Amino acid sequence: MTPVIKDVASRDMVASVIDMGAGQGYLSRAIAFESHLKVLAVDSSEIQTCGAKKFDKRAIQSLLHPDDFKLHHVTDFITPENASTILSKWSPQEVNEKWLLCGLHTCGDLSSMMLKLFNTSKDITCLVNVGCCYHFLTEDESDPSRGFPLSTITIKAQLKLGKTAKMLSCQAPVRWQTQIKETLMAYEHHFFRALLQFIMVEKGLTDVSVAPVVGRLNKKKDFISFPIYVQAALGRLKLPGAITLEEAETYIKEYKRKKVDKQITILWTLRALLGPVIESLILMDRWLYVNENMQDSPTKGIWLWPLFDPVISPRNMVIAAIK
Repeated sequence: MTPVIKDVASRDMVASVIDMGAGQGYLSRAIAFESHLKVLAVDSSEIQTCGAKKFDKRAIQSLLHPDDFKLHHVTDFITPENASTILSKWSPQEVNEKWLLCGLHTCGDLSSMMLKLFNTSKDITCLVNVGCCYHFLTEDESDPSRGFPLSTITIKAQLKLGKTAKMLSCQAPVRWQTQIKETLMAYEHHFFRALLQFIMVEKGLTDVSVAPVVGRLNKKKDFISFPIYVQAALGRLKLPGAITLEEAETYIKEYKRKKVDKQITILWTLRALLGPVIESLILMDRWLYVNENMQDSPTKGIWLWPLFDPVISPRNMVIAAIK
């Protein structure tokens, strides 16, 4: 991602970069090392900022000219309302400094916040962002900080995602061919989960409209067999012994004989294949939002393309813009 940031900064003659949601500072250090741009790494967590500074000290020891390492970490949360105040602290008073705003795998609404910040700040003239964690996007119509929808077109169309669609948008069917064992195991886990709920409904342990929240179980020891999975799940649900090992074994044999596990596989495959479609909707909403809020100019440009190998990083779509 650093070469893209360097190229966009060069096109817009920008020498300063804000890395939003910088975390441990991996992208920030790469930019500072490889491009020699001034970098302001911003994260809302003091723990992350302290960790990033420790890594910086190790990295600086390998530099021949450590004074050229222009990287600053701050714990803050930049919004359209406070952006000018925060940036003024890091800009020479006599210079109207231009900034590039970037973020790598910015989670949920943070990507949306970055786009709003880019559109409203006169100090920020270019953008490079790769988002992720679409399932954390908010859609509250009364909340101006919501993550979706953003563009006028999407809002007028009254498009809504909902929890299920947002979860599906994070699926990565492109990985199936290279992770066959893990994929088949995941399908079995889906079958286990569906069969458990079916049994619980039959036994009156839950209502058909209420999906029991089991949480994350140990993949190595809790999924050895369906009976073992049932006992682990019931422990989480505070219903120990509600389904015996013998009952669980009887159910798994019966419904595998009926090939219900194959039906679940087909269902989940069709669901997962919708993931890239929903992700495309989210990304196009962001592109449209940036485009409709940027004034026409000779330098105006907005780009959206796959930057990384999707097998390694499924969230690989970068949106870049220059005012």
